[in-house]
Amino acid sequence: MDLQVKNISDNQVADFCSILKEVVMWLHTQGQGMWSLEQVSREKILSEYSIEEMFLGYMEDVPVSTMILQEEDDVFWPSVVKNESLFLHKLSVRRQFANFGLARDMVKWAKQEAQNRNKRYLRLDCAADRPKLCSFYESIGFSKVREQVLFRTYPTAFYEIEV
Repeated sequence: MDLQVKNISDNQVADFCSILKEVVMWLHTQGQGMWSLEQVSREKILSEYSIEEMFLGYMEDVPVSTMILQEEDDVFWPSVVKNESLFLHKLSVRRQFANFGLARDMVKWAKQEAQNRNKRYLRLDCAADRPKLCSFYESIGFSKVREQVLFRTYPTAFYEIEV
């Protein structure tokens, strides 16, 4: 089965948020809470991101994964050169499709999208205290450029890959 990645429309926001909510609840059961349910609610997602930045991955027309791609990220990457990067956020996969390589496929698609938009880098930030997550990004070619504790609370690793 091939993964198809598509920009969402207004009527797909519920699908987008339902995948995020599923991942939030699973992470909490694993003792690895990352986002709150409020942070991935329709209202909060739409207040922080535009529809044009949201993408769903589909397997046989079933939405199975999410990601957000932003042209700018002044909060987490304030000092990078403008217009040279695409920023990846909220990469998530429905649990029943975990371990199918979909996160890897979503990142591969995002790298191609960065090239299509004439960007030099695909960049992301993630929890620095999650070794499996950091290892995943490193295994697909990302390089850690720094670590920083954000908001005096969250150990954060910053990664980039030249596209």
